[in-house]
Amino acid sequence: MNDSTHAAPAPSSPVFPDFDAIGSITCIGAGTIGGGWAAYFLAQGYRVKIWDPAPDAGEKFNRLLDAAWPALAELDMVAGADRTAWSIHTDLAEAVAGTGFVQESAPEDLALKRGLLAQIDEVCPPNIVISSSTSGYSMTEMATEAAHPERLVVGHPFNPPYLLPLVEVVGGKSTSAAAVDWAADFFTHIGKSVIRMDREVPGFIANRLQEAQWREALYMVEQGEATVEQIDRSITDGPGLRWPFQGPMLTFHLAGGEGGMAHMLDHFGPSLKSPWTRLTAPELSQQLRDDVVAGCDIEAGERSIADLVAHRDAGIIALRRLTAQLDATPDSSKAQSADGTSGHPASPAAVSAPPSSAPTAATASASKLSTYSTEVVPKWIDYNGHMSEAFYVLVFGFATDQVMDQLGLDAAYRESQKASLYTVESHIRYLDEAALGDRLTVVPRLVSAAEKKLHLAYEMYVGDRLVSTEEIMALHVDQTTDRVVPFPDTVAERISQVVAERPEWVGRSID
Repeated sequence: MNDSTHAAPAPSSPVFPDFDAIGSITCIGAGTIGGGWAAYFLAQGYRVKIWDPAPDAGEKFNRLLDAAWPALAELDMVAGADRTAWSIHTDLAEAVAGTGFVQESAPEDLALKRGLLAQIDEVCPPNIVISSSTSGYSMTEMATEAAHPERLVVGHPFNPPYLLPLVEVVGGKSTSAAAVDWAADFFTHIGKSVIRMDREVPGFIANRLQEAQWREALYMVEQGEATVEQIDRSITDGPGLRWPFQGPMLTFHLAGGEGGMAHMLDHFGPSLKSPWTRLTAPELSQQLRDDVVAGCDIEAGERSIADLVAHRDAGIIALRRLTAQLDATPDSSKAQSADGTSGHPASPAAVSAPPSSAPTAATASASKLSTYSTEVVPKWIDYNGHMSEAFYVLVFGFATDQVMDQLGLDAAYRESQKASLYTVESHIRYLDEAALGDRLTVVPRLVSAAEKKLHLAYEMYVGDRLVSTEEIMALHVDQTTDRVVPFPDTVAERISQVVAERPEWVGRSID
């Protein structure tokens, strides 16, 4: 599991567990969502205790794990993890004993969830956050019977949770802000893409958009306007190909040409009043149900559910690798450092590939920051047939972006505070080659810090093979004045918690 430590909450807040103190996680339910969560937590290195009263729960989860584990391995997410570190429980108190986090994924039945969350709340210490995978209920609705609703949050994933990174996090009216913050930070810590919602919304965000599309699809089938296969292909061969890279808003922004979204709205806005959509769902008659089921059977053909799952997972894996490569494109922009020389603002934000375990247990324990992982792409290969030296710098820069995010110096901070880290000195050692397709894992360490600067050290691995190291000195610069300024207190507090042991190679000179 990752090794960063969560910042201590305010004294008035419950003392939620430090991330590096969590050894086990409890999953409530071994079904598609609960089992998917359990597989993901296992891959992150946690021991997983699954509560499910069904007599075949263990067998069901084992089948899911057989499908999930190879997919996780394809994304280099299981290094050092033990796929056997799970157990099935029918006693709730036993399942939550010693846990550091609870993820509830019971069926979508409001009365069931209310009662179950109240039972979990009763047997868990008040400082353990309890998250629900609900697809649509609000936590305000679900927490009515709980004695400690302040630590109940929604952590809504997407299926399959072991592959899709999105988690929507939101609290109820009685949920504390500290619990929501902790949950959002924890999901981010384990490699999820988190949307922290400001308030409860029916269906959250993604499900609400997805539901609108599904209503339209059902309406078109009911009216005989399109078949199930035509509807699916209209997305998979049409707008769906754009969505992994740009969502619907940026898609329409580009559709406006040079004028962007402004032109799109001005030019096509009146058509929004045209009767293209029927946002009221059709009556789910027996005929409509039969037509949709039959259409899915026809489209699936001879492929079983397991075949379709394998096909879907392979596609998601390929897309995640592709988007990671596209995000890892070089940027030639430069900026002035604080002393007026040509500095390098720690690279433009990059989305890393799914986090992998550090190459060795010793290396992992020495770092208190999350590792960064990416794959060597063709444009990084030079005439000698291996990764060119310039791209080692690029990858280390992307690792610095991730460190900045973890310290609270992320894009939102840079935009609001007009301040950033500027790299003013670096030293790289090239120790071994990296070839096309190699998976690079960068282990960062913050080896020292002062009021206005950071000293960072990185080790880059291919598997267990150390291929490069870099150390940098970075200054915190106010971009409106081009002056070095102190870190704000909240950032300084995070920095103080992740300072790690200095590697023996740091500070070496060129002989």
